[in-house]
Amino acid sequence: MNRDLLKNQSIVITGAAGGIGTAVARYLAGVGATLVVADRDAQAVEPLAASLRAEGHRVTASASDVGSWASAREPIERCVAEHGQIDGLVNLAGVMYLARPWEETDGERARRLLEVNLLGTYYSGVHALTHMQRQGHGAIVNVSSGTQAGMAAGGAYAASKGGVASLTYAWAMDGAAHGIRVNALSPVATTAMSHTTDDYLRQQGQLIDRRPHVDPMCNAPVVAFLLSPLSRHVNGQVFRVHGQQLQLMSHPAVTLPVMEHPAWDAARIAEALDRQFANALPPTGMHGIEARYAPLRHSIQVPR
Repeated sequence: MNRDLLKNQSIVITGAAGGIGTAVARYLAGVGATLVVADRDAQAVEPLAASLRAEGHRVTASASDVGSWASAREPIERCVAEHGQIDGLVNLAGVMYLARPWEETDGERARRLLEVNLLGTYYSGVHALTHMQRQGHGAIVNVSSGTQAGMAAGGAYAASKGGVASLTYAWAMDGAAHGIRVNALSPVATTAMSHTTDDYLRQQGQLIDRRPHVDPMCNAPVVAFLLSPLSRHVNGQVFRVHGQQLQLMSHPAVTLPVMEHPAWDAARIAEALDRQFANALPPTGMHGIEARYAPLRHSIQVPR
């Protein structure tokens, strides 16, 4: 471990009071970062900050709720006020539940999940990016999930994390000209959130034994890398970490070949799909692919 990797870097971590958030906070402090650790659970985040300070690290706690525009601003402004700038943001705050569509009883759980996972990431990021754009530098690490490819009974959660992935790609394009990099982590770890998944699967009779333990700390080195100068060439990427495995998630792309016809109708669409894909359309769920990227002939022009 390079203990000076993030020396003189001021970084905000949301969702720091447990699981991957706590592991990342401890790791980043260990490689020299100055931290503002934020969580809506003040009784958990304050002791974390105190523990890290006792080890000689510069850490401030912030009790804030990313689901609120005003509250999400607080740790960002504290970082700037105390340290003069914000060099990095790690958007780890998140919640989860599983339910099939017909198991929902009202919209409140879904509303809160999207409010924290997607809007919370957006709110925190916008507040940080406002300062980073003025500074001319910065790095953001969002947290997506493999569920963005689809997960049974995980519609709300998958939608929120797919939104975070799209947000990452968009912000990477926005920030590039201003010295800002935006990437994402797609983590696997044994946490309270993974226990929620396992409990639901047991209730459905789909899981009997315990899954192998995956240390949340295995995700922390990737976060440190993405915040550090070592990743100055990396932007708009989603890194998936599972124990000893490190992978890149594929970007959304149009599957080639592009099919063309002067006037499509239902029969021609069916014929074209059968001819080009032989009834083997891309599957749902998480899969590995070997990709070769090719630009479309008619690309959409976007602001640079």
